[in-house]
Amino acid sequence: MYIDGDVLVISSEMDVSDVEELKNFIESRLEFIEEIHFEEEAPELFTSSSIFQLLFAIKKSKPEIKIPVIEKECTLFKNLGTIQWISNG
Repeated sequence: MYIDGDVLVISSEMDVSDVEELKNFIESRLEFIEEIHFEEEAPELFTSSSIFQLLFAIKKSKPEIKIPVIEKECTLFKNLGTIQWISNG
């Protein structure tokens, strides 16, 4: 993970401990982050679904942040299959 200006770039291959580290990293920097992207152009492989829990929590606490992977209604992932969600925002 790294910050490029106001964009946080993360990997889709994060395990639970990496997600916890990301959460701690973001806490003090969230006000400066405008967008969260994955390193991979179209992430297909996720080693943990906990990354989604964190991304949705971030979106709930800062609705104006852009997180393209969860802003789609339906996304197909290689190891998780099709994920659909409804945005209440």
